[in-house]
Amino acid sequence: MQKMLYVISFICLCIFPAIGEDTCETSKNGEKEASAFIKNLVDEALAIVNQGNASDDIKRQQLSECINKYLDIERITKAVFSRLGYNNKDGGERKALPEEDKQKVREYLKQYLIRFYAGEGKLSAMVNAKISGQLIAEKKGNDKDFSVTTQFEKGSSPSIKIIWVTDGKKVFYVEIEGINQIITLRSEMEAAVGSGTLMDYINKQ
Repeated sequence: MQKMLYVISFICLCIFPAIGEDTCETSKNGEKEASAFIKNLVDEALAIVNQGNASDDIKRQQLSECINKYLDIERITKAVFSRLGYNNKDGGERKALPEEDKQKVREYLKQYLIRFYAGEGKLSAMVNAKISGQLIAEKKGNDKDFSVTTQFEKGSSPSIKIIWVTDGKKVFYVEIEGINQIITLRSEMEAAVGSGTLMDYINKQ
């Protein structure tokens, strides 16, 4: 019996470190992919706003297309409108929306996000800005997301810290100087809808 226990212990020592190394390697690869994804996104956005021969209207249009391409609209919509009945699974008062209405909500939020990230003032704020230092990626909990920290500088202005939460394919949300954009959007939308229904609000826009 004792010999059998030694054998089992030896097998465990052989297997578990290997599993730990594989998990660590997978995490490192994920961090690299997330960092590369955000670097590509930022480079593309900055290249758009720093075009010398393009009008502001053209820059905003191109930046809007860039934002729309990289944002996880479905996931953001669920997070922003979860308490307003978009995908209600908790038996609350607000019933889940049919798919046709969900599509309207997603389209509305898509346009809202474009204004949110590429609206007046956002364009000029990005001109001549650049990333300073290296991007730092970290695993977020036990899910598929990584947080990628970037520092932006522009002339003599203090650098701005932006954290991007991404699965390496799409951006879920950003945190600018400690302000979580999902929480901001959720508060704005819930205040706008008020005591009415989500679709009453969406249909009036």
